Amino acid sequence: MSNTANQPEMSPAQTLLSGSGNLFKRGLKISHLRMIVAMEETGQISLAAAMLKTSQPAASRLLSEMEDMLGARLCERGARGVEMTNAGRALAQRARTMLIEMREAEREIEDIKNGGGTVFIGAVTAAAVDLVVPVVRDIQSRNARFEAQVTIGPSHILIKSLLAGEYDFIIGRVPQDVDPRLFNIWQIRSEKIRLLVRKGHPLLAHNPVSLAQLAQYEWILPPPGNLMRRTIEDVFIAQNLPLPHSGLNTASLLVTLAAIMDSDAVAPMAEEVTPLLTRGGAITELPLTEAIEIKPYSLLTAAGHRLSPSAQMVSDHILAKIDLAAKTQTKMPETP
Repeated sequence: MSNTANQPEMSPAQTLLSGSGNLFKRGLKISHLRMIVAMEETGQISLAAAMLKTSQPAASRLLSEMEDMLGARLCERGARGVEMTNAGRALAQRARTMLIEMREAEREIEDIKNGGGTVFIGAVTAAAVDLVVPVVRDIQSRNARFEAQVTIGPSHILIKSLLAGEYDFIIGRVPQDVDPRLFNIWQIRSEKIRLLVRKGHPLLAHNPVSLAQLAQYEWILPPPGNLMRRTIEDVFIAQNLPLPHSGLNTASLLVTLAAIMDSDAVAPMAEEVTPLLTRGGAITELPLTEAIEIKPYSLLTAAGHRLSPSAQMVSDHILAKIDLAAKTQTKMPETP
């Protein structure tokens, strides 16, 4: 005799977490999974529809179908958008994992068929130049079929894309408003900031240059909220100096270079990128009275997500490169 009558009734969220087989039998589709994930990310049905390139009525229909399958509300509609319920959050979390795993399965099969592999990496500029590019080139020299798609961007954007399954891993920082328990984290190192100006800039007559002197010039800074910008502002605040004035805010390297080439503006840049930009002599680095550093960046993967063999290989090579560099620095004799 069945004892189901004596078991406590599960909530919709508990029913969902206990397995997805019944939901698929009731008609759950990939389009449903994508919609609930988009809903949680955007907080609005219209934005979720736009993200998935469908109409708002179609998006509302998918939401209603999922609620009918579960027998529970997945979100509450309000003036500012939608608020996910516990059941909605549970479904979105599982849906995101399932979509990522399905994509990974397809990729691994293609890798096996082609004898190569494609890895998707996001990184802040310094890490991309100093770590990702050398490692990728080294692997490609031994496996011509290996491919890497590398995107450079600020950490707060890279993190969202990592959680959405768009990257295998990223090298960046966890923003303060994001739970670090969502990630596996391998800290790498801090990032030194250098200041670049055009050849012949008036400040080059001073060696080194003080922050007080820098405060008198126009700056080209990343947009507000960017960690590099905030770090520079904090240094000026700590010395009771006026904040750098930035008439042009941009994250574009090309726009930054064009602006400083044609003005007396000052632009911050990651140390690893500086040699590439100053090689021709038209742009040069300002010698500073004190170093400016950003807090360390890390290699991040989504918690609970297994990397593909190709992505694991790249990740291992990057971490090995860091470990070797740290050991080399430790063994270097002190300068007398």
